[in-house]
Amino acid sequence: MLFQTFGWNGEIWAEAEYKPPEVLEERADFEARAFPMKWTKLKQLVEARFAPEVIGRVQVQTTRYRYAHDHEGEFLVTIDGRKIYGSAYYQYWKERVALCDEHGGEPSSEDVQEIERKLRERGVADHFDLHRAMFESLNQPLDAMLTNSRPLIRALGILDARCGKRRLAKLDDASEHELVRCVFQLRQPSGRGLLAS
Repeated sequence: MLFQTFGWNGEIWAEAEYKPPEVLEERADFEARAFPMKWTKLKQLVEARFAPEVIGRVQVQTTRYRYAHDHEGEFLVTIDGRKIYGSAYYQYWKERVALCDEHGGEPSSEDVQEIERKLRERGVADHFDLHRAMFESLNQPLDAMLTNSRPLIRALGILDARCGKRRLAKLDDASEHELVRCVFQLRQPSGRGLLAS
């Protein structure tokens, strides 16, 4: 049903589609399941686990582009105000479609799982995925975080205060994602001046 607001001279000022209350409740229920915690609280809990030497230097952020037609945005990790990792909704879908095209346009369910695995390893995901992964990481042991398939969760594991010098010495960042390498270097004794300029 379409509602219209008319001006004094009969011109249509605004049109709005009526949405029954059950449709609005479904949307609220979907958002509650997709984001089990408000972003500000999740960010606060994740950053509170950081090692003392990186608190204030490393930040996780999310943006929304209000002029985009669907208000999607980007997820960012910054060190000293410089972006070292970003995963945007449109980037995710662009790469996903490209990988689907490699499988003939209509991938099977096994191919879809393989595509999702490849995207996770590259660190490409949308907001829902990254928020949910960060929420789940709050209850994971450190070893599970360091062996996670997502570079973001491995990086959060390295930034975690529970990851001490001995455990850092055992890690090898040679074949890691760029985000993991950056936070690994930051946690090294020589990394205090990293990205300071």
